[in-house]
Amino acid sequence: MLKAMERALHTINAPISRWTANLAGFMLLVMTVIVLIQVAFRYVLNTPLSWTDESSRFLMIYMTYLCLPLIYLNDRNIAMSFVTDKLKGTRVYELLMIIAHVAALVLFAVWIYFGYTFFKTGSVMADSLPIPMYMVYAIPPVMLFISCFSALEKLCGSLHKLIHFNAVKQELKAAQAAE
Repeated sequence: MLKAMERALHTINAPISRWTANLAGFMLLVMTVIVLIQVAFRYVLNTPLSWTDESSRFLMIYMTYLCLPLIYLNDRNIAMSFVTDKLKGTRVYELLMIIAHVAALVLFAVWIYFGYTFFKTGSVMADSLPIPMYMVYAIPPVMLFISCFSALEKLCGSLHKLIHFNAVKQELKAAQAAE
């Protein structure tokens, strides 16, 4: 049942995370162009533009949150893995992963709550752009909610591996023997 839940969540999470990462990549391209325009206007034409710094900052915020589901799903987040590397292939490792995924879900829930509270205060306009600040404040709760599904997928996988430990251990040995 856990494996089926993990697969079902993966069929939802994988395309969403790819799409959001591609959107973040496009935003990186746009931000690069904006910064190059700012450099040209400031140092070549001696006429700095007022909106480029703020727009680059907002794009960076969006890029960060858009990449969260993909980063979490592919275990690309920053981690000190010197302890877990030594425990891979043991039940203790799977238990630590379960604790980590539950902690991530709790952290995401708290972040969503406070992000939504902050979002509700965003009726003011940005300093140099004609957009309301709630447009910027909206992305953290939305993307963290989507990231919760990635954490649930990883949690289901870790629970399955903990419950069916011997079968997973045999698969791991077979994979290592094939290498």
